Amino acid sequence: MQIGLPETELQKTIVISDIHMSDGQNYSWFLPPCPEEVIALLHRVASDASVEELVLLGDVFDLWLYPLDVVPWTVSQIIGGNPAITQALRQCVQNIANVYYLNGNHDLEVKAAALQPFSSGGKSMQWITPEWYQAKHQGRRHLEHGHGVDMFNGPDDSGDTIGGYPLGFFITRLVASAPDRRAAGQALKELLQTRSAALGAMTLDEIDVRALGPELVRAIVDLLEIYAGVDDITPMRFSEPELDQKFTVGDIKNHYGSLLDTWFKRFPNPVELAKTMVVTVIPTGLNWYAQKLLSGSSPPKVVVMGHTHHALTEGAYDNDGCWCLSSSWGHGDATSSYVEIIGDQATLVFGRQPG
Repeated sequence: MQIGLPETELQKTIVISDIHMSDGQNYSWFLPPCPEEVIALLHRVASDASVEELVLLGDVFDLWLYPLDVVPWTVSQIIGGNPAITQALRQCVQNIANVYYLNGNHDLEVKAAALQPFSSGGKSMQWITPEWYQAKHQGRRHLEHGHGVDMFNGPDDSGDTIGGYPLGFFITRLVASAPDRRAAGQALKELLQTRSAALGAMTLDEIDVRALGPELVRAIVDLLEIYAGVDDITPMRFSEPELDQKFTVGDIKNHYGSLLDTWFKRFPNPVELAKTMVVTVIPTGLNWYAQKLLSGSSPPKVVVMGHTHHALTEGAYDNDGCWCLSSSWGHGDATSSYVEIIGDQATLVFGRQPG
């Protein structure tokens, strides 16, 4: 036993993210063998008496990854369409002291009420924020999905949106609409890398965010229209009746023009601003942010994020990878990985182990 640590800190915390449960169609990232692997993992975690916390670190549900002409599934539909995983999560809630849920971008709208179907044994899955979790662990642990520093996928409170969605919602749906999603994803990746490199090389005097922002949005949508085989008058389906078929692809170009301006206020350093453009298109997309957290005046001992779908360890930062198949978008395919934390030590765990 490690002297000086509370007993609860010697128990395990398991962190997993990026399952991307959805409707299981061919555009989904949650296809075999992923469902079977997730079920096996959850059963193992639920039966491990040393697990004190299970943290679901975002993008467990996928409310974004649907072609433009498909009405995205709601959380309720996804739960109903994945009964075996739902039951495995209920077992976790019943057996584990605390099961926590933090939002990612693909499940940005999920709140506590949506998690009630996982209640079991008089206990509930707890919806929390990164700040709440960090405070619970006296600042020693920093856990977040990672989309908060992603220009296209972070919450957008600019007032210049469609339905409150970040631009990444529409980028995702355009790529999902493409007959060749791999080619569309690769073209988008190259565009963002080129734009990021150009932005990062600019001086503060050269950056005109009011001009660059709208042009960037148009360039992205124009590119993906070609791959998706759609145009400005193509209507878009939404799960919200008040939005459904009320907007076209062309409407995207009439919004989000303040995107670069909004993010420039958050990250006035051109190099950092440029890095927020490529968070999901390079394997190490969140490393800079993790190191920024770890170089603060009172840094955490452990930093864990997801979002990039690339499992990695860099010092005190771990990315827990993913449990989905998304290589056609430039992400890595499922690594079947998670992070195990005991006290102030995090370990990245790999492997497709049998249930």
